[in-house]
Amino acid sequence: MSAAAQPSSESIGSIWQQRSNDPDVAWRDPTSHARVVNLTSGFDSASVFYFHQNIFTADGDLMLFSGKRGDAQGYFALSLKTGEIRQLTQQTGGHLVVLPHRRSAAFDRGDDIFLLNLDSGETRKIATVPPGRLAQAAGFGFTADESKLLFAYCDGLADEHAALVKAKPKMDDPHLRRVDWVEAYEHMQRHNAIYSVEIDSGKVAVVFQDNDNNWLGHVQGSPTNSNLALFIHEGFVSVHIKNRLRLLDMKTGQVTMPRKGAALEAEGITHEFWDRDGESIWYDISSAGALAHLDLKTGVETRYSYGGVPTAGAAYGGTTMIAANRSSNRSIHYAIGPGGKWAVGDGFQHTNPWLCLYRLDQRDPKTLEMPVERICDFSGTYENPKAEYIEPNPHLTPDAHWIVLTVHLKGTANNVYAVEIPTP
Repeated sequence: MSAAAQPSSESIGSIWQQRSNDPDVAWRDPTSHARVVNLTSGFDSASVFYFHQNIFTADGDLMLFSGKRGDAQGYFALSLKTGEIRQLTQQTGGHLVVLPHRRSAAFDRGDDIFLLNLDSGETRKIATVPPGRLAQAAGFGFTADESKLLFAYCDGLADEHAALVKAKPKMDDPHLRRVDWVEAYEHMQRHNAIYSVEIDSGKVAVVFQDNDNNWLGHVQGSPTNSNLALFIHEGFVSVHIKNRLRLLDMKTGQVTMPRKGAALEAEGITHEFWDRDGESIWYDISSAGALAHLDLKTGVETRYSYGGVPTAGAAYGGTTMIAANRSSNRSIHYAIGPGGKWAVGDGFQHTNPWLCLYRLDQRDPKTLEMPVERICDFSGTYENPKAEYIEPNPHLTPDAHWIVLTVHLKGTANNVYAVEIPTP
């Protein structure tokens, strides 16, 4: 994202102020006193996309989300300056990501890939890929120069999952199903590859062919190096794939493992994503109770333990709360603040039903622990039996003052909410 043209810190604050007379739409969290606003009030449902799939323009003026409002459904653009919402399409697709400088979004439907202009609403097809390649592409990455889209394909993955779910319809936990799915899938012979799609020409090419039967996923182009991408050898961490992070040099096709050492195989890492500098990567190490930063130049991994005692919105004068163990502070998905001074995480379902602020710059060098502040209560999202299961997937606004995410804090419908980040 561009740092050159950032909106005012009140870009969402003004929206909150406009709606502050309606406590069902805008309020302060009763524990932390952080400001919270439903950005899609009036929608039947609305959501943002996976946490490392960009949703903002480079200028920080527009945000894309999917939603349904009465008979109207599709993709919508929200002005972060005025709160105005415009409908851009009459239907949605899969694997959407916003290309910030192009002010466009790429998405797929069937075997076709489209580009949506966020200003005009014009949609045009840019490519058709070989049949079925997008069935489980796990999201589009894109190169730093926004010339190419990237995605991973693995034969039979979607069909295998569907068959397993059908065979075990009474299993309530999708992650338990996924463990069984991984064990079965890893024994299949299949064609696995990472593809690129040239946005302007529509050319589709294989940039990496895996010959070792690995399940590939989470392809993300470096934000600063157009020839570099990260991806993972997927597999649920409770099975056996632990040190799953890979780097791909798209010029040479060379794949490297940036995390070194046999001891790393004992620790499962998840939810890898680039730092905005393009020279380092963040991920969670749940077995160690830590968020970790890997410097790709030096190979040094720095861990930030969330095993300490959290406070509830200390910056807002909130009360102190005690956590029982590491999982009480854990999050699934994270967003990193400017300069790596803090991070925000979306909690860990029933175990940690809070949006949390992690004070990275206050890490104790001896214990590796950092302060954790709870800034928004998500219990309504997880304790409502009528509400749809979701993962919030936090996105940091370009001005770095708000977190935007999908939750149902009031009622049973998913909506797009923004929560203010305390001033460090």
